[in-house]
Amino acid sequence: MPADTFLLNKPIDKIVWRCPSNIAIVKYWGKKGIQIPCNTSVSFTLSESYSEIELEVFDKKNNSNIELEYFFEEKKNVPFENRVLKYLSDHLNQFPVLNDHAIRINSRNSFPHSAGIASSASAFGAIALSLLDASFILQNQSHNEEFFKRSSQLARLGSGSACRSMYGGFVLWGKNKVIADSSNEFAIPITSIHDNFKQWHDTILIVDDNPKKVSSSTGHSLMNQHVYAKSRFAQANERAARMVKILAGGDYEEFIKIAESEALTLHAMMMTSEDYYLLMKPGTLMAIEKIIDFRRATKIPVCFTLDAGPNVHLLYPENDKNTVTSFINDELKDSVKKIIFDKMGNGPQKIK
Repeated sequence: MPADTFLLNKPIDKIVWRCPSNIAIVKYWGKKGIQIPCNTSVSFTLSESYSEIELEVFDKKNNSNIELEYFFEEKKNVPFENRVLKYLSDHLNQFPVLNDHAIRINSRNSFPHSAGIASSASAFGAIALSLLDASFILQNQSHNEEFFKRSSQLARLGSGSACRSMYGGFVLWGKNKVIADSSNEFAIPITSIHDNFKQWHDTILIVDDNPKKVSSSTGHSLMNQHVYAKSRFAQANERAARMVKILAGGDYEEFIKIAESEALTLHAMMMTSEDYYLLMKPGTLMAIEKIIDFRRATKIPVCFTLDAGPNVHLLYPENDKNTVTSFINDELKDSVKKIIFDKMGNGPQKIK
């Protein structure tokens, strides 16, 4: 680490957590209060796209509220350090470890920036896990069934979608009157999953790797006065409830209908905002058309989804991996900038 760091003493503890990102199937777009979603969302957690946080804990040097240093891939990252510092300052009572200890965070991502993967979700997920774990260790507490629920709640305060990365497989976030145990405060795992949906792949087609012109936070805020907001939130809640039943029943066709419609609806909300904007690129539409044509020709249950950006997530079951990979190499490889092969994962992992 750089010699000018203000934390030069040997750390009293070092904790490492790896937290994956996730891809939403039913989208959350619009929030209120302190990171409260305006509608229920459903996602599945990835395997190879993750953030890894090494948290070093030191004795505190002075009486300041928070002593923090943040490094990304061994370089001081002041903008994100300030974001994390605000997150910790706003919720200081949630992190008792910070009362008597200084911390240094060393982070890295397994995926490139602007890759169409939610880096804030995986980063804040790993930060929340590490800080909560540090508090447990310093208070001689062992992990219990509430640990990941609590981590989900803390991660949500930093990045809404981060709360869904606390569990593997399919995850639901947002209070829904027909889904037991659902909450706006934390995510819950969806446990009744048909064999058809237990092993899915997400191949990310990087159409454009430039930073987005409009941040997700700005996009969420535009839903506050959106003319279609009320109908959209009702639609998403109904679709989330249906998706839970679809995942239990194994219906590929219904899964595809909702997944693809949700992707297009998300972008329709952007394009019909008062300050409207367009994030899809010509390559986005080209990839979508090829995916639909391939599905119609082969009857393979492959579909697309989009996050708030131009890059395409190609979703398909494990059984069709070889055929879909050939399609990607034959039809898509030369028309996109980069391809990232990922799949459904088991959730966060503490690194010994």
